[in-house]
Amino acid sequence: MLRMSLVLLLVVTGCSQTAPQKATDRPTSPSQGAPAGDMFDAAVDAGAGTRAEGPLVVQFRERSIDLEPFLIGQPYSRLQPKIEDELLFYFEKTATGTWLLVLDLPSEGKIDLSKGRRIGTTDWSTRSYWGSHYHAPSNRLFVTSDEANDEHTNVYAIDVDTGEIDKLTDNDYTYGWRVSDDDRRLAYLARTGETEPFDTCLVVRDLESGEETRSHCDAGGKDRFTWCSPQFTADQQSVIATIQHDGQRNTTSLARVAINDDSVNFIVPPRVARYDLDLIDGWPEPGVALYVSSETGFTEIYRVDVASGVHRKLTDFQANIVSTKLLETEPPTILAVVQTPVDSTVHLLDAATGADLQAIKLPARVSISDVHGDQAILSMGSLLTPFQFARLSVERGQRSWQFEVEELVGIDDALRNEICHVVPERVTYPTFDLTTAGRPRRLHAFYLAPKNRPVDPTSRRVMITAFYGGQNSYRTEVNILAAAGIAVMSPAPRGSDGFGAEFAALNDGDLGGDEIVDIIAAAEWLVREMGYRPEQIGVYGGSHGGYATMRALTFPSGTNNRHVSFNFGFGWSHAGFSDIHSFYESCNIPDWVVKEAGDPKLEADKLRDRSPIHHVENLRAPILLTHGSNDWRVPVEESRKFVEKARALGKPVHYVEFEGQGHGIRGFANQAKYYQAVLSFIESLDEPGE
Repeated sequence: MLRMSLVLLLVVTGCSQTAPQKATDRPTSPSQGAPAGDMFDAAVDAGAGTRAEGPLVVQFRERSIDLEPFLIGQPYSRLQPKIEDELLFYFEKTATGTWLLVLDLPSEGKIDLSKGRRIGTTDWSTRSYWGSHYHAPSNRLFVTSDEANDEHTNVYAIDVDTGEIDKLTDNDYTYGWRVSDDDRRLAYLARTGETEPFDTCLVVRDLESGEETRSHCDAGGKDRFTWCSPQFTADQQSVIATIQHDGQRNTTSLARVAINDDSVNFIVPPRVARYDLDLIDGWPEPGVALYVSSETGFTEIYRVDVASGVHRKLTDFQANIVSTKLLETEPPTILAVVQTPVDSTVHLLDAATGADLQAIKLPARVSISDVHGDQAILSMGSLLTPFQFARLSVERGQRSWQFEVEELVGIDDALRNEICHVVPERVTYPTFDLTTAGRPRRLHAFYLAPKNRPVDPTSRRVMITAFYGGQNSYRTEVNILAAAGIAVMSPAPRGSDGFGAEFAALNDGDLGGDEIVDIIAAAEWLVREMGYRPEQIGVYGGSHGGYATMRALTFPSGTNNRHVSFNFGFGWSHAGFSDIHSFYESCNIPDWVVKEAGDPKLEADKLRDRSPIHHVENLRAPILLTHGSNDWRVPVEESRKFVEKARALGKPVHYVEFEGQGHGIRGFANQAKYYQAVLSFIESLDEPGE
């Protein structure tokens, strides 16, 4: 039996009558997956001049677009429930900054986010923020943050009463951390060094005395710590952490690292290709751990005896599990979210056998925010619904397990209609190659038409998401573009998550190669099926997507002997890298470069050829570049030198730099100026000579 509140149908009805045919709870570093994910919601703090009629109004052609509903209409974000402590932490955006709030979390019924209490006076638009743990004994919220929006990440403790912030760690970079179950100790991975080779050590801190024990240090060797949340073993004498082998981001294992000596013992087979590997919080039995691994091609759940290393696979969904939590039911069960680009299915699994006990499918991206006892809080969103949280309760009946789902908070219909401006259509389109089964490969995409389309079809524009597309998730910049009458084609080119390890690995070592051919195939589909002219089609993206935008607009047609090209009309690159070799030498994720592009020491010629900076002479279409001056992940010089070379060659390049901002530009005082700069750039393409 399954009971579900009808309010969850909001994710189906959404903003229009046309429904669309790695969200993960596992703690990650801001740099773990790639240079960036969806950058544009954050990259809106500065820009060029504006023609706006008011502080939050921008114009495009004959349209005036009120940004207030997009930026302030739903001011709350990053909800972090702590069910056991009956607290909810979250952020509120206002015209003066972004503030951390706390609210009592009721055991039942909806919550009113307007009732939250502000914690301290820190404006969180001025610094980055990832992950949190509420430390009940000291009434402090431990968070991963920096101090200048530059990704020099450390662990900070925020006094929930006063807002005072105490810096608990002082590292060049903190790979990950976790508090022990008894709340007495903090384990963290402290990385030293601005560039390779890094040295990372396991450090355990006594939270009462402040004394620290520094254990194993990897010295940048063949077996190295990487991004994870180290978990204390039941006897508190060791910590389980993720180890990366031979500098390969996709070759990892789990190891038990002793706290008081230098011993490291692998509890799963080392040197196995896994693009996803992480522990699941909690212990279903003494000495037995649960973890997720993608070694068979999809992210599945395994269990392992920590002492013996005996492990076995519990699930076989042949689809990615993106979010997992262990429930304290009797017997213990696992809540797991299996996700496709279109929908998510929440499964209840037996923690001993992996047997599927109950399931519910939701047409949204779903992650598990928190669990306690037999309850969980789900975070949900889709192309049509940006914001929804629900409580899921698990109950064991006489014959079966039952789910009950109740909405906690969402957005009202009036606001939804103001901020949702797309009509989604799921499509597939052919690319150049065959699958391993010998069939023509077809790629997944969403075509997102603006509800209010231009009256004159000859003036329409469409922008292709260069990377991080194809997901059923709300994006602010897409809907602002749609409000201006600009369509978006959101494809999932090879290398995208959600289609298994084989597809995700298709661009390994081929950065700027066939993934760009897939983008060209999307443009050809737009011409063939939607009637666009090439000059009406643009490309845009952030970070990896920013690189892909520059690459697409300077693409040498002979790459990989594909002999394809497309005359794109324009491009918009945010925080992209233009020179792979210099990016490798100066960024904080060099292992990503090796995985995606190749080893600069061994393949220098290939990396040079795949770098847009060396093909600027091919640039024909106008391009807008934007970048934060304080970006550590993709240093701002990557955009500056592309602009300098393009201008020297007389190419149509436009540039906006955000002083003091990082990879994800924070704050929203100048958001209207930013969006006006983007829309003015696109509108300038209407003028003769552009």
